[in-house]
Amino acid sequence: MVFAPIIILVVIGAIIYFVSDSESGVPEIAVLTDNQQVVSILQSETEEFEVNSDITTAAEAESAMEAEELDGYLVVEEENGLYTGNYTYSPDSKELDTLYLNSLLSTIQQSQQAAELDLEQEDIANLLTPATLEETRIEFEGGGITTTESAEDAIRMAGAYVVGIAVFMFIMTYSSIIGEEIASEKGTRIMEVILSSVSSTTHFFGKLVAIVLICFTQIAIYAVLGVIALQIGFVKDLLEGFDISSILQGFVGTSLIYFVLGIVLYAVLAAFLGSLVSKVEDVSKAVTPIVFLSLAGFYAGLFAFYNPTHMVIKIGSYIPLFTSFIMPFRVASDTVTATGITVSIAVLIVFVLLTTWLSLLLYRSSVLIYSDAGMFKTMQISLKAMKKK
Repeated sequence: MVFAPIIILVVIGAIIYFVSDSESGVPEIAVLTDNQQVVSILQSETEEFEVNSDITTAAEAESAMEAEELDGYLVVEEENGLYTGNYTYSPDSKELDTLYLNSLLSTIQQSQQAAELDLEQEDIANLLTPATLEETRIEFEGGGITTTESAEDAIRMAGAYVVGIAVFMFIMTYSSIIGEEIASEKGTRIMEVILSSVSSTTHFFGKLVAIVLICFTQIAIYAVLGVIALQIGFVKDLLEGFDISSILQGFVGTSLIYFVLGIVLYAVLAAFLGSLVSKVEDVSKAVTPIVFLSLAGFYAGLFAFYNPTHMVIKIGSYIPLFTSFIMPFRVASDTVTATGITVSIAVLIVFVLLTTWLSLLLYRSSVLIYSDAGMFKTMQISLKAMKKK
């Protein structure tokens, strides 16, 4: 269970590696044109493609392509100072960036037109220099204006997306484990032996803490693997120019709090619901409310990813059952104040404590109730037993 996601990532990475490796390399093309200046300029290009100067006709090019010795050929024609190009390739050819090739032809055309007009090199450079457009996002907070980069926002939102998926996956996995552990003990009547030695409170928290520690162990393994991944060459190249520590400063700690509290909250609910059934096969029915709640929270998080300022998202981020899914997106997008974060964490902690207390009371009275009448009937019996105590 711990290594399953890692194995999946390794398999996907291996597939991507072998596919990219098979398609790696610079494509080799032939250039067919009467303009030797075009040929010489394209021959000087070696990063995107290589030009085979031995092939001078379309028939030779097609024969070479059939023998898989050539990836394609470019026919360039000129009329009234305007260039037109036609690139021919096969399905087995290495991919060529045709947009880059088009830009090269456009540059050659513009340079020749400028030369005919007796323009200086500086004038040519000015004509060929494209306009630039930059984006700056400003935020009004505390009476001041701050600016943020869109790339940094994307990294933080990606981090929030990872947190949302992780919360959902851990809840779905460990809620079933907790429920099955308790139901299996009830189904074999081992629970009676256990509770003759320890109190139901000790058993409740022992089971809960054990599962949560397993969960945190899995998280720690992933964290170590993440640190190792940051040392890999292509990962460093991908993140080059970004100060990850400063970008995620404050976000990681806050998201970790939401993550832990969310896991604990749903683990407590799973322990209580698991105590309402006497058979392992009934656990899936027992944890159905958790499944629906976590699905609702997960999709709310996806909505927050695209629209973190929507009123539904703002309200939902303070509902404890959904806070762990939604609030990381609001934190990542800077659409919530520090006061709002503090309030949401405080509300979530209080709700976790209250839920734990209520679940413990119901757990004490329901853990030794053996009934096939269903969850709601068992809960009614549990409530009556709790009132008598």
